Formats: sequence, structure tokens, C-alpha cells
Amino acid sequence: MNNVVRKRAGITAGVVLAGIGLAFPAVAFAEDHSKPATATATATATAEARPEAGKGAELREERRKELAEALAKDLGVPVDKVTGSLEKFRAAQGEKHREERKDRKDRKDERAGERPDPAARQQKLADRLDQAVKDGKLTRAQADAVIAAAKAGVLPGPGGGGPRHQER
Repeated sequence: MNNVVRKRAGITAGVVLAGIGLAFPAVAFAEDHSKPATATATATATAEARPEAGKGAELREERRKELAEALAKDLGVPVDKVTGSLEKFRAAQGEKHREERKDRKDRKDERAGERPDPAARQQKLADRLDQAVKDGKLTRAQADAVIAAAKAGVLPGPGGGGPRHQER
């Protein structure tokens, strides 16, 4: 599990850096140069935007600062512009994540009350088995045996019995 988390973090970091590398030149050229911003003002705004506590937060902030400085040096632009672009990117990613989480919750809420009626499930099974008999894939005796097993709760499935639903 720990390796999965490390791999996911590494991939995420690579995607973020690639996205910044692709998106930054357009942001740098479109930037309004009439208002000069200072790196300390941007860093203060960054710290206020993310109320984190503890040593982990300090380390993350230091890594973000180092990343911004390295990108600024490589791209030949001021650090405050890189920091601003990174903040815009992180904000957009955070918003995207919140929307995806809301969508997943909405879909889960929609499915919550959709438990199929056991009688309807058994009827659908019987219809499929009748079609299999008609197609020559099963004999009538085999289809009847499956229907009897479903009614007895032997077959696994949601609401259909199975080993975990039987009394112990």
C-alpha cells in the first residue's frame, strides 16, 4: 500500500511539473506587467490561503518555494510570477478535485435507493435462463436447477443470499 502511495505521489508530481511547463509560458506572456508584485507578498498570501499546521506544512511550503525558484531560474522569469502561476494551478486542481468528489457523492446518493426487488431479480434470471434453453445453451432441467438454487439463497449476489447471508 505504501508503494502505491509513493508511486501515485511521484506520478502526480510529474504531471504537475509537466502541466506547469506547458501552461506557464502562456500565463507569463498574458501576465499584466503594470502592477509589480513582491515575492514576500505572494508567499504571505500563499501561507494565508492554506492554513496548515505542523512540520509537514513547513516542509511542503519549503519544497514549493524551491520548486518555484528552480522553475523561475530555468525559465528566466521572476520567482513571484512562477509562484503566482503555481498557486493558480493548485487552486484549479483543488476546485477540480472538489467537483469530482461532489459528483461521486451525488452518484452514490442516486444509487443508494436503487436496490432491485428480489422478485424482479428472480424474474429476470428466469427470463435469461428461458432464453438460454431456447438457444440450446442449457437444458430445461439445468435452468430449473439454477432457479431452485436462486430461490434457496445458494447463489451469491446483492440481496440474493449466498454464504454470507445464510444463518450460521
